[in-house]
Amino acid sequence: MLLSTLSFVAMQTAVKLARRSGLDTTEVMFVRTAPGLPVLWFMLRRRGQGIRPSVPRSLFARSVFGSLAMGLNFASMRSLSLSQFSTLGLSQPVFVALASPVLLREPVSGSTWLSMALSFAGAWVLLDPAANTQQVPLLPALFALGSALASAVAHIWVRIAAAEDPPERVVFHFCAWVSLVALALGLAGGHFRGLPAGLGAAQLLLLTLALSIFGLLGQLLMTYAYTRAAAAKVSIVGYTSIALGVLIDTLLFDIPPSSGFLLGALLMLAAGYLLVRSRTRAA
Repeated sequence: MLLSTLSFVAMQTAVKLARRSGLDTTEVMFVRTAPGLPVLWFMLRRRGQGIRPSVPRSLFARSVFGSLAMGLNFASMRSLSLSQFSTLGLSQPVFVALASPVLLREPVSGSTWLSMALSFAGAWVLLDPAANTQQVPLLPALFALGSALASAVAHIWVRIAAAEDPPERVVFHFCAWVSLVALALGLAGGHFRGLPAGLGAAQLLLLTLALSIFGLLGQLLMTYAYTRAAAAKVSIVGYTSIALGVLIDTLLFDIPPSSGFLLGALLMLAAGYLLVRSRTRAA
C-alpha cells in the first residue's frame, strides 16, 4: 500500500499538470486508464486467465464507484493543491474503517481508531488551516470529499472482488469501464478533438505515460494490498500522501508548507507507530 501511495501521488502530480495544460477531466481519465488495458490483458493471458469475471456484480460495483471517485478527483485537481486534496482525502480511510465491519465483517481495534484520529489531527495541523495560508475553494473541496466517499466504497468492493477474481482482472474491468465512460462523455461534450493551446504532442505523450504507468501500478499494488490485510489497516497507510503532497507542492508548484508541518509530521509518525504495534500484537 505504501508503494501504491507513492505511485498515486506521482499520478496526481501528472493529473495536476494535465489539468493545468487544458485537458478536460474526461480526457485525463481516458489517458489514465486506456493505455493499461493491453498490458493487463497480456498479464492475464500469460497466466492462462481470461477477462471474464467470476463475480460480475462485484466488479461492476467496484468499477462504478471507482470511476465516480476518479472523475471527482480529477475535476477537483484543477483548483486544489496536492496537499489540500490529500487532506480532504483523509476522510476516505475513515469511511473504509466504518464500512469494513458491516461489509467485510472485519474488527477494528482501539489502536487503529486512535491512529486514525492522530493521523487526521496530524494532517490538519500540517496544513495549518488557522493561519489561512492555503485557501480551499468550496466546490472543488466538495468534489474531493465526494471522491473520498466514492473511493472508500470502491476500496471495499476491491476487497470483495479480489476474493474471487485475480487483481489484474479486477483492474482490467475498472480501466475498461472508465475508458468507455470517459470517451463517451468526452465526445458528447465536444472534447477529444484536438490538443489544447500550448500543449505539444511530446508533452502529451509524457503526461500519458506518467498517468497510465503510475496509475496502473498504483491500482495493482492497492488491489494486492487489500487481498493481504484488513481493509482499515491497509487504507491508513495512504496517509503518507499528505507529506508527499506537501513536498511536491513546495518543490514543483511553489506552494510552501504551513508552520505546523513538523508537528503534523510527528503526529502522523505516532499514528504509524501505533498501527505497526497493533499489527505486531495481532501477529
